[in-house]
Amino acid sequence: MILEDIKYQLEQFYSFDNIKLSFEALNQQGFIFFSNGKILSAVWGQKRDIEVFRALKDLDLNINIHVSIGEPPPEATLGKYFDEILETVNESSKDSDPEKDIDRKNNSRMIDATEKASPGLVVRISESLAVIPGVESILAVKDDGEVVFSKGVDDAEFESADAMFLYNQSKELGDILNFNSLKSAICEANNYKKIIINNKNILYSMKISSEAPALKTQMEAAKLIKDF
Repeated sequence: MILEDIKYQLEQFYSFDNIKLSFEALNQQGFIFFSNGKILSAVWGQKRDIEVFRALKDLDLNINIHVSIGEPPPEATLGKYFDEILETVNESSKDSDPEKDIDRKNNSRMIDATEKASPGLVVRISESLAVIPGVESILAVKDDGEVVFSKGVDDAEFESADAMFLYNQSKELGDILNFNSLKSAICEANNYKKIIINNKNILYSMKISSEAPALKTQMEAAKLIKDF
């Protein structure tokens, strides 16, 4: 399927800046621009952004995809990860309503609003993460630095700033910090190891013991969050 081919290319160039995928399907030219794993905009014929992925979702065609490095989009109008887009597309296909169609910019703002996690949900997720073997402390932080939840943390203000710094640094330095994706990173230093996961604009920062298998703990934490 076309979306599987696109996903494969996204994974190959996940940590690259300004990538353009060019393809042709049903005699229509398509372009997808992304950077560091985040899809910035998409065009296919007359369709734009989310509508492109809705239209491609059920197409089972063989296509050739050309990859260009160092080509930023004319305009960044989407700003979503592939999994987020696919989730939106799948949800909309379950309950399709033409009256809910709006222009692509308003649609993008609407999706942003739905990605904010409620305080109650953040607490439930945090409590569940705290009992994962090897997790010594946990902090949940909003994207503006406000602490939503903390457990086993001595200085929440410092830990909040540290979590945001490490997460943003991981996006810049890639594999230097054992970077795996823009949504989840393992950050290591001489005296601590942290797993930081970004979910619905909340950073969950978990300090783990030195004996804990970092990758296994990261995968367990990510699966737990996904299941909520």
